[in-house]
Amino acid sequence: MAFIDWVIQYKWVILFYLIIAILIFINRKKWQVENKFILLYRTQRGVNFINKFADKNKEFVKILGYSAIGLGFIGMIVIVGFFIKGLYELIFVPSAPPTMSLVIPGIQIPGSPIFVPFWYGIIALFIVVVFHEFGHGIVSRAHGIPVKSTGIVFFGPLIGAFVEPDEKKLTKAPSPIQVSMFAAGPFFNAILAAIVALLLFVVLNPALTAMVDPTGVSFTTIQKDYPAAMYGVEKHVVYTEINGQAIKDSTDMSNALSCTKPNDTLTLASKDKNVSVTLTENPNDKNKGYLGVAGIKTEYQIKSDDWFYGVAYNGLYILINLLEWVFILSLGIGLANLLPLGPVDGGRMLHTSLVNMKGKEKGTRLWAQIGWITLAVLLILLLVPIIKSVLFKI
Repeated sequence: MAFIDWVIQYKWVILFYLIIAILIFINRKKWQVENKFILLYRTQRGVNFINKFADKNKEFVKILGYSAIGLGFIGMIVIVGFFIKGLYELIFVPSAPPTMSLVIPGIQIPGSPIFVPFWYGIIALFIVVVFHEFGHGIVSRAHGIPVKSTGIVFFGPLIGAFVEPDEKKLTKAPSPIQVSMFAAGPFFNAILAAIVALLLFVVLNPALTAMVDPTGVSFTTIQKDYPAAMYGVEKHVVYTEINGQAIKDSTDMSNALSCTKPNDTLTLASKDKNVSVTLTENPNDKNKGYLGVAGIKTEYQIKSDDWFYGVAYNGLYILINLLEWVFILSLGIGLANLLPLGPVDGGRMLHTSLVNMKGKEKGTRLWAQIGWITLAVLLILLLVPIIKSVLFKI
């Protein structure tokens, strides 16, 4: 029964990877295997578009590439700072959430605080990765380094894409050009995140808000052993009144709760029933009442019952959810690619810079040392939360 439940839970993930496996098998002669677990599919699709765009906007693209260098190294400092913070919290603050996590759409990684819905995740990853690789490609081309191919790559279950420049010409290019090409991918992730954020906050979210009216509040967390849990307040139930006073949104509820004292009795009204709760002391202020809820969420209702209005609202809601994941994954993948580690963009940026400053032998030795330390910390940050989560469930 547990196996059937697991299959039902991950049906879309299983179906997706099954279709991918069948397509890879049918076209197996077109796929290349590297390092035993990396699958590469090379194609010329997109190369002409990259070439035309870069040739038409050559100087602008070069400026973007050089701008990416400074921001790329700032991003590298930021992600290393997250690593140090994450390692410190892992050792000294065991209750802190994990700093790093694998992202596989549709699969809840044990110990991870983030779950990426399957279809949102797959589409968002495609957009993010294409934008990332487009950045590499146009900067490479703008500096006269040909793009040999584009393609799809699988690192085990993790899917990605790549743009393959002419490595011989790339290694002969001056260091600033090489670094600008490596930094371009994460930089374009930052640009994508900025565009999406602007679109969400200036256009789409206000448009969605204009289509609905607030109808009350719900709670995402009911804290154990506190009044809300003991008197029967429920998660995700929409409450519209408190002591007979209308509650339209989270601000109304927060304001009402902020005026309470210990032993006050509140009556929360929902569509189906009323719940009376006697408050306890606030753990942070004994003079204030405490209900024992968290995540006060405003609930909304569509203004019109017209079917077209409903379709427009649902379509806009889906688009906003998708773009929110594009924003999150674009920032996350952009920063992760700036890690000073091996073959990722940050690692190649660091290697090129160290070789330029200290010579090939010393620079490569220092780069390797930094890379091994980064890899060790990365594995610790990824694996320890998974192991802890699995062990605590046993």
